[in-house]
Amino acid sequence: MSLFVDKNNRRKSPIAIAAFFAAVGYLCVYLVLYALLAEPLYRSISLPGTAATNAVHTLIVAVIGTAVCCLLFLLPDKRVAAYGFAGLAVALVMFYIGALLLDADQRDTMLQVITLYGLAPALLGNAVAWPLYLRLRKTHPLPQQKTLREEIREAAEKSGGRVVRKAPQEEPAGAARRASPEEDAMLLYGDDGENAG
Repeated sequence: MSLFVDKNNRRKSPIAIAAFFAAVGYLCVYLVLYALLAEPLYRSISLPGTAATNAVHTLIVAVIGTAVCCLLFLLPDKRVAAYGFAGLAVALVMFYIGALLLDADQRDTMLQVITLYGLAPALLGNAVAWPLYLRLRKTHPLPQQKTLREEIREAAEKSGGRVVRKAPQEEPAGAARRASPEEDAMLLYGDDGENAG
């Protein structure tokens, strides 16, 4: 139960899962934008150097992708958008680590591809998202989590029912007290020890 409820008897926030899926969504957005805009950008924008042309194209895609991904700031919990960009940076580091484990001839190519397509979205996204998140946090405080009892009471009020709490049942005066597990063990092993002696 502790996977879902914290020590204050409140449901744990699924922010880590939401941030993970936000980061995956951001990756998909950038990949789709690269696939759609690569050819039109190469036809319309051409600079003297290939590296400069690639850098400008990547920056344009990163700006458009970041603007699209920042739409997640419209969610009630603004942390999802910012944490998603942090997850994007973590994914970039993981890609770099994976590329470093490749053979020497493949490593250079993969590092260039990762830097070309991944560095600008991760850096620009985090540079835009975190100041925006900190500004929005002042005007939109985090939603206060309610305890499970408060959530059940609100759900019952919405459905028109009442929450009935049972009083703890007391044992009748003449009822035999149930032995603890330790007492049961002592009786069991105590008898065996006496019989063995």
